[in-house]
Amino acid sequence: IVNEYNQLIANPFNFSNVGNGRRGSGHDDHLVVSGRSWKEYVLFGTGAKEGDEDAPFTKQLLRINIPDAISLAEAGGGEVIFSVLSPRTRIKSHCGPTNLRYTAHLGLVVPDNARDCRIRVRDAWHSWFPGKVLLFDDSYEHEVRNDTDETRVVLLLRVWHPQLSGMPQQQNVLLGEAMVRKEAEVKKRFHPPCG
Repeated sequence: IVNEYNQLIANPFNFSNVGNGRRGSGHDDHLVVSGRSWKEYVLFGTGAKEGDEDAPFTKQLLRINIPDAISLAEAGGGEVIFSVLSPRTRIKSHCGPTNLRYTAHLGLVVPDNARDCRIRVRDAWHSWFPGKVLLFDDSYEHEVRNDTDETRVVLLLRVWHPQLSGMPQQQNVLLGEAMVRKEAEVKKRFHPPCG
């Protein structure tokens, strides 16, 4: 996975700023970034390249071991991405749109000083470690701080909330309802009703 990330990052044009409008979800995520940059490469979901040529090992590994992440991404419930947080960059407190899913971060490239590169979920601070997964409910308030001089890279993916596991019909209905609510909130934010 790290080798494929390294091959992709060798061409910086492969990665785009989070919230740049290239994909349907997260179009305003750039508003929570302060500092240098938060970049992404979409593996599955809106904005992903067709086929597996870009990351064959990683994509096949995910298809075999975490098929729910791919189905959720393809249904519009959140992309699978390489997430790259530059040195001296913070992602301000924010909440994900739904608690139908959990977010997982697999640490790929992690700064040596874990105390200065952390994520807060609710009231608890956590650090990433190479090869370890950090799993959390991103509907809770969370923020990220990379106060180091090193880049932090994770493989970010979403999986169904455990209470919805094995219930594909209910998953699809709930996801559809959540997407309709989110779209209405976005429309209201950018096109408020005249009063």
